[in-house]
Amino acid sequence: MLTSRWAITVIAILVLLGQQVPAAADSVEEHLEKAKVAQMGGDHTKAIEELTRAIRLGRSNADAYFKRALSYEKLGNYPEAISDYGRAIQLDPHMGLAYNNRGSVYYRQENFDKAINDLTKAIEINPSHAVAYYNRGNAYQRKGDFEKAITDFTHAIEINPGDPDAYNSRGWALLQKNNPEDSIENFNKALELNPRYALAYYNRGSARLKNGDPDGSILDLNKAIELNPEYSLAYFQRGNARFNKDQLEQAIEDYNRAVRITPDQADLYNNRGWAFFKKGNYALAQRDISKAISLNPRLTRAYINRGWIHENIGECPRAIADFSRALELDDRSAAAYAYRAACYRETNQLEKAVSDFEQAVNLGFQEPDTLMQLGILKEKAGDYAAAINAFRHLNSLKPADAEAHFNLGVALGKNGQISEAIKELSKSLELNPKNREALLHRAVAFEFLGERVRASEDFNAAMMLPEERQSNTALREPIMTSRLKDMLTAK
Repeated sequence: MLTSRWAITVIAILVLLGQQVPAAADSVEEHLEKAKVAQMGGDHTKAIEELTRAIRLGRSNADAYFKRALSYEKLGNYPEAISDYGRAIQLDPHMGLAYNNRGSVYYRQENFDKAINDLTKAIEINPSHAVAYYNRGNAYQRKGDFEKAITDFTHAIEINPGDPDAYNSRGWALLQKNNPEDSIENFNKALELNPRYALAYYNRGSARLKNGDPDGSILDLNKAIELNPEYSLAYFQRGNARFNKDQLEQAIEDYNRAVRITPDQADLYNNRGWAFFKKGNYALAQRDISKAISLNPRLTRAYINRGWIHENIGECPRAIADFSRALELDDRSAAAYAYRAACYRETNQLEKAVSDFEQAVNLGFQEPDTLMQLGILKEKAGDYAAAINAFRHLNSLKPADAEAHFNLGVALGKNGQISEAIKELSKSLELNPKNREALLHRAVAFEFLGERVRASEDFNAAMMLPEERQSNTALREPIMTSRLKDMLTAK
């Protein structure tokens, strides 16, 4: 009996031991299967738990780490995702998907250089990896390298011509390169492939607005809003399109909707403030633009806009402070230099005004008034050559403007170029025969050349016209009759 019982006990132990070995192996597969089911169901916390158990039980292969990294990525745990993709790559250096996915995580962290390095490796491993080209294109786009982005999106399209995202992204890159026509073609293709692609409607609406078609823009943005009624950016851009059409009430209504959806976006307040300014409601304009600055103290255009409002209501010291802050943030803002110069001029800080006007022009600011003011200030300072350069530039922008020719004629005359001065003053008089100042200056020029008859004719014609008062914008003092005799005799 004892032997028998002992034998039975031994057999039972053996049976138990025999069951434990395959049970451990089955447990790894079971954990992997549970992880797969959890991932498919979107339960990534559960997936990570199961994959961790599988890894601890000895399933330390690249695939297990790759799958766990996927779940970490889905949960937004990017450091752990990067770590696991790295382990997968160590175990399988030819796993292109791991490089692609790690590059995608680096992109989300805005580490674009590391993203590009990983995505390039993914492409080297698999030159037909359309998604890697697409992802790398997005990274290049965020770095501002739109040429490389367009090249990568094009490769992605060549490999997978049915991907609407690649067309949409290529369209956006083309739009950033100021090529709205080609960008619209790409958005058209994206929408052909996916007619419910709200982002592509938004992007095409943006392109049409940039291309001078606010009506077409509004139609696209209407569709984007129809597909996504909470699309704050679409309301914002539709507000911009309506502002472009001088539909200020409707624009403000769209900005209001956008603000209700995303109340912490500085640009919304900035643009709504500008719409209030255009309506003449300066108090609400200042309120909104100040709110924009409080949300984003580095929003250069908000300082410029608020400064412009201060300038327009005669508060130049406050305007100068805003323009100066804008220039601290962006010392290449031509508009800020030009507008601050106008305030310096108004407050009789003429040297500072000249310096700022010059900076604005050197940075490509093409506003005629800026060139006129720079020219007149240079003329008043006796720098006639610089004044002539400014007025010649002004004339190239406004060849049919009587005042532009008049300004150039006066500067030429003061520089001793009398014959050329007469030509410009004559051109001014062709465009505006009642320009009393041009007649008087031409009379002086004829007098200098000894052509007294023609000088007298111009003088008599000028006397038939009313004297002009000094303009707040022109700075040049009109010639009064009481001063004319002195000018004619002071050679």
